[in-house]
Amino acid sequence: MFTSGISSMFTFGLRNLYQVQQERDEATERLATGKRVNSAKDDPSAITPIAEHEAEIYSLNKELDNISRNQAMYGAKEGALSVLSDLLIEFESIVVRAANTGGNSPEEFEAFQAEASSILSGINHLANSTTFRGQQILTGFSSASFGEDFNNIAELLESDPEKAQEVAKSATKRVSSARAAIGSAIREGDSKRAVIEEELINLNASLSTIQDTDYAKETAKLVRAQILESATIKAIEISRENAKQVLGLIQNTIPPNKLAA
Repeated sequence: MFTSGISSMFTFGLRNLYQVQQERDEATERLATGKRVNSAKDDPSAITPIAEHEAEIYSLNKELDNISRNQAMYGAKEGALSVLSDLLIEFESIVVRAANTGGNSPEEFEAFQAEASSILSGINHLANSTTFRGQQILTGFSSASFGEDFNNIAELLESDPEKAQEVAKSATKRVSSARAAIGSAIREGDSKRAVIEEELINLNASLSTIQDTDYAKETAKLVRAQILESATIKAIEISRENAKQVLGLIQNTIPPNKLAA
């Protein structure tokens, strides 16, 4: 009877110690990870909304990455088109001056033709050499892309100066329109980025409410568990010593056959 009571006392103490250590470990984990829910057992009902939040956050971050890549490409292309626009403005000016046949000497006219041809070469070089992350971004803006008349502007200046001016002006407008379209795409990307970033703020706040650790609460639990653990261990040690003393007295005063009973 005595040994059975002592065994029950130790079992109770050890069970309490185990529970206290479980609470201590749980609080320690939550404080270390910053998360209230570290596995399904912590809060089974929270697992599904956490997974849904994380999936949506991942998807929105991917969208932001795509927007950033597109914005960078648009920026590079707009910069290149800006250079092309400057070349075309200069080209148009030369064509206008060359078309003034009454005020130009043959030598001056030939010089204008040579300048126009040089700019055509510059346009082709820009179109063929401008890349972004290894990809050409001015495809469709070579001299040939503006039409046969544009590509043969030197000859057109001699045969039809007025048409030559129209061709040059048309090329300049085409590049301006392309730059305007890129500007609109960049602004649209900025607006979309702002919307996504706001969504991410709200989603992260919601996820934090479901998942994050309450540091004040978990710190209090940890301190309480540590105190209880220490007290429980001490109580078990005291009980063990007292039990030894009681058993020693019993063994000295009760016959062995009755002690066993």
